[in-house]
Amino acid sequence: MLRSGTETIRRPWVLGLTVAVMLLGTRSSAHEAPKAEAPKAEAPKAGAPKAGAPKAEAPKADGAKAEASKKEVSKQEAPISKEELVRLAKLNEKNCTKGDWEGCYKLGMAYAQGLGVAKDAARSASFHKKACDKGHLDACNGLGIAYAAGMGVKQDSKQALAIFEKTCNEKSAKGCFNVGLTYARGNGVTKDPARAATFYEKACTGGVATGCFSLGLAYADGNGVTKNPERAATLLTQACDAGDMNGCNILGHSYMSGIGVKEDMKRGAGLFEKACDAGLAGGCLNLGLAYQHGDGVEANQERATALFKKGCDFGFGPACDAHREASETP
Repeated sequence: MLRSGTETIRRPWVLGLTVAVMLLGTRSSAHEAPKAEAPKAEAPKAGAPKAGAPKAEAPKADGAKAEASKKEVSKQEAPISKEELVRLAKLNEKNCTKGDWEGCYKLGMAYAQGLGVAKDAARSASFHKKACDKGHLDACNGLGIAYAAGMGVKQDSKQALAIFEKTCNEKSAKGCFNVGLTYARGNGVTKDPARAATFYEKACTGGVATGCFSLGLAYADGNGVTKNPERAATLLTQACDAGDMNGCNILGHSYMSGIGVKEDMKRGAGLFEKACDAGLAGGCLNLGLAYQHGDGVEANQERATALFKKGCDFGFGPACDAHREASETP
């Protein structure tokens, strides 16, 4: 997120991205976590390409494909009934038994999230390992996350990193992101921002929006790379365009403050609105600040207060602080 919302000055956008990213207001997980989706009806044929190729995760560049991708995302995000989740879990189990490693992977995800089955971290890890042993890269990343967090297996940061590095070497962009995150956080290794940035770049190039976002923050702060606001803004734009709402939110701050881009408060407010509409509490707080100060939009204190409340309803403390202050102001 950008700010606490307690400032009374007119222009709350001038502190720079280093401070801005301290409170992202994000609900997303640090690791990539695929959503539930329908399984394949048949097991893959012998000699078929390995599942989990990063190309499937990369955003489409051309118009027709981009529109198709948007429609597919909408389908995946549509609510699935409990009965349908149970049916999918049973089908995935049947397919896994037949040697469909995609079915094993999806069954592992179902047990990890409690979708159609009782939540069971140990069973999740076992199904991910089964698929991973057969070369399913997404399943390997899931297994690495289990080792990193100690979910269903004994916590082992070194084993997690080894799995992430293996998937990255096999061209899994999500694996590269997870390696970068491991070095950024110092999970079982010495913190190494420069090495983290290298892997974030690989992830970004491979189509992982979070990789572009993380690399953008690195360039914004000069963390592991030479500070470069223009490069940061480019990467944040790439992340935002690929659906990373944190990228949209922080890019909005860039346009508000003219950091790395030409100042354009109207565009900044539009980016905050995009993030808020997608459920990012930080975007709601920042859009509220824009309405509170009349930056890029016509000043509207009632609208600002409503946006602060929306961010607060998501459980974001700074938005609650802003809502309380706005409500108390005569």
